[in-house]
Amino acid sequence: MVKDVISAQPAAVELSVLNELGVHARVAARIAATVQQFDCELTLSNGAVQAEGDSILSILTLDAPRGTKLTATASGPQAQQALDALTLLFASGFGD
Repeated sequence: MVKDVISAQPAAVELSVLNELGVHARVAARIAATVQQFDCELTLSNGAVQAEGDSILSILTLDAPRGTKLTATASGPQAQQALDALTLLFASGFGD
């Protein structure tokens, strides 16, 4: 039972935008496609601005050039897997 309570808690990670062009449309599409693979609710935030992690248009509202630190917060059965996948994606510089 304790395990169920722990897994219900939101998990969060800080992500650094490393690629030269920042979060643009192609990058937003890769982020959304990654999030959509997992059974979770994921929000990205840049300060007070929040975006749904599975929505390209929402992600683009974050205005995240190179060097921006975004916070990803996820909850649900596959929250940690989604955060791990995003961490790898951001670390790769999105292939740019």
